Amino acid sequence: MQKKASKYGDTLVAGRKFGRHLPRIASGDGPEEPVVEIQKHEEPAPRTAEPVDDRRFRREERQRRMREWQVPPSPEKAIFSDAVVPGATHGDDVVGVPGRVRLSRNKAAPTSPTAPLPSSRLTRGLWADVQRNLIQAYEYLCHVGEAQQWIEGCLGQELGFGVVEMEEGMRNGVVLAKLVRVFMGEAAVRKIYEAPKLDFRHSDNINHFFNFVRHVGLPESFIFELTDLYEKKNFPKVIYCIHALSHLLARRGMAERIGNLLGQLQFSDDQLQRTQKGLKESGVAMPNFGNVGRELAKEINEEPEEEEETEDERRDRLLLENEASIIAIQALGRAFLVRKAQATQRVRIRLAERYVPKIQAHARAALTRKHLHHDRGQRANLSQWVIALQAHVRGVLLRRQWRLKLRAIKTLAHVAVKLQAQSHGVLQRRRFQKFKAAMRNSKVSVVKLQSLARAKIAQRTHSEVAKTFSRPVVVESIVAFQAHARAALLRRRMRKQLSQLRHATTAIADLQAHARGVILRRRVRTQLATLENVADVVVRIQAAVRTYLARKRLLILIRGLRKATPAVVTLQARARANLARRQHATMQKALSEVKIITSVGGLQSLARAALARNRHREQAKRLEFAEPDVVGFQATARGVLARTEYYAWRDFLHRSHPHATILQAMLRGVMQRRKFRAKIQYYRSNLDKIIQIQSLYRAKETREQYRQLTLGTNVSVGTIKNFVHLLDDSEADFQEEIKVERLRTEVVKRIRENQGLEHHVNDLDVKIALVVQNVKSFEDVLKIRRRYGGDSAAIHAARASVLAAHGDPFAGASTLDHTAKRKLELYQQLFYSLQTRGEYLTRLLASAATEQDWEKNRRLIERVVLTLFAYGHDRREDYLLLKFFQTAIHDEIMNATSTQVIARGHPSFINMVVQYLRPKQSAYVRDTLQAVIREVVESEELDLEADPSVIYRTRIDMEETRSGTASTKPRDLPFHQAAKDPDTRAEYIRHLQLLVGLSRAFVTAIVQSTSRMPFAIRFLARETLAALKQKFPDANNDVYATCIARLVFYRFINPAIITPEMFDIVSHTIDIASRKNLAQISRVLSQITTGALFGEENPCYVPINDFVGEAIQELSTWLIQVADVQDAETQFNAHEFLDATTQPKAIHITPNEVYTMHSVLAQHMDTVAPGREDEVRAILTELDGVPNIGNDELNDARDTAIELQLTNRFAQVRDPQADEKALWVQAKRAVLAILRVQPAQDLVESLMQPVTEEHENAWEDIIEETQREMVKNQRRMPSTTGADSAYRLEDIQSMSFREVKAHAIYFLLELEKQGMISRQDGYQGILNAIAGDVRSKNRRRVQRQHERENLEEAMKDLQERKKHFEEQINSYHDYVETAMSTMQRGKGKKRFTMPFTKQYFHLRDLQKAGKSPQFGSFKYSAQHFYDKGILLSIDQFSPRQFDKMDIVLSSNSVGIFTVEILNNALGITNRVAVGDVKMEDLLQAQFENRASLSLFNGLAKFNLNLLLWQINKKFYV
Repeated sequence: MQKKASKYGDTLVAGRKFGRHLPRIASGDGPEEPVVEIQKHEEPAPRTAEPVDDRRFRREERQRRMREWQVPPSPEKAIFSDAVVPGATHGDDVVGVPGRVRLSRNKAAPTSPTAPLPSSRLTRGLWADVQRNLIQAYEYLCHVGEAQQWIEGCLGQELGFGVVEMEEGMRNGVVLAKLVRVFMGEAAVRKIYEAPKLDFRHSDNINHFFNFVRHVGLPESFIFELTDLYEKKNFPKVIYCIHALSHLLARRGMAERIGNLLGQLQFSDDQLQRTQKGLKESGVAMPNFGNVGRELAKEINEEPEEEEETEDERRDRLLLENEASIIAIQALGRAFLVRKAQATQRVRIRLAERYVPKIQAHARAALTRKHLHHDRGQRANLSQWVIALQAHVRGVLLRRQWRLKLRAIKTLAHVAVKLQAQSHGVLQRRRFQKFKAAMRNSKVSVVKLQSLARAKIAQRTHSEVAKTFSRPVVVESIVAFQAHARAALLRRRMRKQLSQLRHATTAIADLQAHARGVILRRRVRTQLATLENVADVVVRIQAAVRTYLARKRLLILIRGLRKATPAVVTLQARARANLARRQHATMQKALSEVKIITSVGGLQSLARAALARNRHREQAKRLEFAEPDVVGFQATARGVLARTEYYAWRDFLHRSHPHATILQAMLRGVMQRRKFRAKIQYYRSNLDKIIQIQSLYRAKETREQYRQLTLGTNVSVGTIKNFVHLLDDSEADFQEEIKVERLRTEVVKRIRENQGLEHHVNDLDVKIALVVQNVKSFEDVLKIRRRYGGDSAAIHAARASVLAAHGDPFAGASTLDHTAKRKLELYQQLFYSLQTRGEYLTRLLASAATEQDWEKNRRLIERVVLTLFAYGHDRREDYLLLKFFQTAIHDEIMNATSTQVIARGHPSFINMVVQYLRPKQSAYVRDTLQAVIREVVESEELDLEADPSVIYRTRIDMEETRSGTASTKPRDLPFHQAAKDPDTRAEYIRHLQLLVGLSRAFVTAIVQSTSRMPFAIRFLARETLAALKQKFPDANNDVYATCIARLVFYRFINPAIITPEMFDIVSHTIDIASRKNLAQISRVLSQITTGALFGEENPCYVPINDFVGEAIQELSTWLIQVADVQDAETQFNAHEFLDATTQPKAIHITPNEVYTMHSVLAQHMDTVAPGREDEVRAILTELDGVPNIGNDELNDARDTAIELQLTNRFAQVRDPQADEKALWVQAKRAVLAILRVQPAQDLVESLMQPVTEEHENAWEDIIEETQREMVKNQRRMPSTTGADSAYRLEDIQSMSFREVKAHAIYFLLELEKQGMISRQDGYQGILNAIAGDVRSKNRRRVQRQHERENLEEAMKDLQERKKHFEEQINSYHDYVETAMSTMQRGKGKKRFTMPFTKQYFHLRDLQKAGKSPQFGSFKYSAQHFYDKGILLSIDQFSPRQFDKMDIVLSSNSVGIFTVEILNNALGITNRVAVGDVKMEDLLQAQFENRASLSLFNGLAKFNLNLLLWQINKKFYV
């Protein structure tokens, strides 16, 4: 297996370019060769089972097997067997973390190569804290070394400082700027400021890096602040940003991922302690470098990359895979070596045969010693002890595993009990069903068995009675005989009842079945009502099972009793016989006495009463048992009786139907006449109220007509006639239109003015910075001040003259010639085409985004585009801007390969969308989220941290703070172990509950904000959904909602949650705790908008997946509802006459912006206008290239904004739908004229009415009234909208009404032929079109009012912004005046010149000649300049001749320096060259990062920086 080749990933191999200096990176002064550390060989310690993860276990297993493969080293090579090479894992490494040394009390710190000092023994009690802190500092320095190694690999050169000095070495941002230049090219970073002393201009280097990381898409959470690096406030965040950048560039295929140097670098104890002290004093949190890849994947919504296999893991894996081959090769090698050694030995033996006996003796002695050693080894063999130890260890491991299993079973005990209960319930129900089925199947057998049992019992009873009666017993007692007789009669009655019951068995069984069905249905309904509580159901099932078991036991008991029935009957018979004999004897004894005989009658009556009571009680018990059956039978009987009575009444009514009808008609007539007379009387008494009711009815009719008008469907002729006056423009409408137009023009001018002021402020800032840094001439600054301090007529005239002198088309109307005027028309048409046809700008953005210099042109293109559409402050421009966004969205989605690309993409037009919607977005998010965000911000004790590890660590810190002592608990625990801590788990659950509650409040607020959402946002969502359905028709709504959420939530809602102070939601900057809480809520909402639940990569959020799932459905539905909005044409009333009747508004743009846009369009012309006949291509071809930039004066004149009128050069091109539109206009005009003269119920009736003289007179009156109105309001302009132009009567006022009607019928028939309207519905289509125009008129008034309010608010904000810029410019002007006075005082100071020097004689000669420069003159030897490095070369002169040449530097005017080269060879002074150099030219060359400067057409070459230093030293210091 061959590993993928990397650009600089193999730097750790000895001999590589960047791997050789790793010790130097660590300490700063190490040797160039890799250090090999010799350590004492130690046997590996016995392994103990630890609960580690699978990856760590596999790595440890591979290391163990590798140690088992190693052959014991020979004595002569033992010294090299323990050599530790940087990058290899040694025996003291922590398992699973290569390079981290295991802590031990018996060894020194892992980074200290020397033994601990004696003083360290005094602090042995704080050993763990010291080791932990040193390891933290060591890991941090290793991560810094990783960043340095990655940067060097990208730059292709070594940095001039080590790891420890990296914090100071990177403060100036030079390294970061060079890194940006590597990836973006010199176009992105033209100049890198590399001054040796740190100053504010070094921040430009860091800003280049910020622009680069944002360009490549690095999330803001990974980007550090300027002060973190420049002021060293948080350097670990800088290193963390570099790590994240390496991972992101590796994902994009632009660079390799950063390496791993943990455990491979060496630092001294002093370096580690200083580093740890600096980290502790800074108080910053150490980032999690090990998890940077996963965190980056979460932020950019991509899948996390698999962990790259390290070199050690790859080596171990390959060895494991080829284990058998390696063993075989080793065996072959050993065999070959043995055979070779044997052959050599044989040769030696032959050569030394005389020594063979002696050798044999030595061999026998060696064998004897070997046998003795073997015997001693067997006696000292510890294999049994080892086996016992292994068995004990296995037992311990098995018991531990068993306890873990028992613990897991106990945790699942309640689940198992519930499952068992449900299973038992199912089994018992199944058994009960089988038993019931068996009972039903054996019903006949049971009945037969019961009948046989009863027959057997009856037979036995009968035989017993027969035996009794067969005995010759003389009945002497009358009472006993009567008792037997009554018993016989009772038995006869019972047999009779039993026979009757047998006959009624079927009816009783049916009645019982009905009753059981009712009871069973009632029970079923009761059970269904209680099924929601599983516990109750289980309890009832258990009760049913117990009941079944009790019945079973009862049946067993009954069967046992039935088996013992004969014995019991015999026993009862004997008992009764004994009782009867005893009673008979007693009776005989009592009857023998005379006093007893008299009471026989009373005794018999008492006996009869007792028997009657017994019978009554038995009968009551039977009736009570049969009560349900009797009640059901009675109910059935009552139902039969009721139905019989109902049928009788029904038949009677049917027979009496004719009579009843006549009777009802007579009664209704009487009642109606009575009501009519009462109503007439009531009307006469309430006549005034009736009139009011009629007026209310008419108002209701009017409202109904208005409702028809607003709905726009099935509008009646009366509705059109009543509301046709709304089509006329009133004076108030005209005045409001003028005010709105004036405000719109002022807003656009103020925007351009503020942009110019901002540009001026930036320009002044840069110029002043150059002056402070390089002592730049203040005349340039004063020129800028004069240019921007006021805008007088003279300055305008000067600018126009400069433009006119260069033939610029924007010089002004009075200074244009024919060519310049033609170019101006072409530019007007060009920008009109770009404005009205969004596909041009869409193609331009798509093509320009692929270029390397896109970031340079992006801001300009975005500014020009927004200027082109006047930032959407006008109805027409707002509509066209939305149409451009619509085209861009469709093109982006159609070019996408999947929905994931759309959801994660960053379209090139999205920045313009955000800028355009920022004012509307602020109001929307403020109204929607202000309450919930303030609730989070104002909660002082609120903490939404969802990571148990962080919660646990915070608790440990709080305990240490309260107690003042170090905690004995481990500080860093993984997620699962931290979640098992009881206190941490409770806090974690509470945080999740709060997080879910607040997230639900945010979701509710967002879902309820649909009506407040700006139309533009909903329109963009609508177009996104439409394009998605067209591109991916098989996708579901959840996928569509994810893509819409990327636009709606991520761009417009999420920024307000993260930074509420930027949207005026809160009045102050929120604290860190509140921002973290909002970030947690934002993270949950972002996950919801992705449409996926939290996975194992975010285990701390998995418990809230139930809420996330519900919120996904809710937000998905809401996002689809957001996209359910009307189209832009309906919203803005953009009808077919918009471009034909509405004059485009002028745009305010600078000529430089026009020319830059022209250049970009020409560069991408093949993509923007691919067709040869395309109008943009024709315009660009006719313009014939972009004008030259020219000098600074011309460039400054072109930086002033001008007003560019947009015109349509191709207006004569025929619209393919022009005929259809003309038909609609003519038809609506004629129909409206007919309805004014001949109104009717419908349009067809009006058309069919004949034209009379009265109608002609009415038409003439209408025309005269219209003319009088026009004369009265002749100062007013007519409406420019297409809908209003269709109703003006100028074109038909010369016709008679008959001709107008004929024209109307003709145009209606033509529209009907084209299928536009139909006579089947009475030409309802033309009426609906007129109603739509009426509605749009009213909508325009409302919209105009809203536009006026928005424009007034915008004017107020722009005025405040202008005031701020003017204050800044005034402060800059004050600074210029102060600096100017300081410079003038510095120029008047005279310098002391040493007498009798070259400079002394030079100044004396100038004074004699009267040519002393105003600001001084200095003469140097060319050899002196050459030795100092200022002079590089002079053409045609060698350096040996420089001692005979002089160089003179002088200045007679501000910012201009004269350089002369003189040749003094042969005693004659000759001037070789002379010329002037401007300070701005020198600074510009320095800004362009040029190392040398050529003067005099390449004759002399100077070092630019040293020459500037020399000029500043002599003329400005």
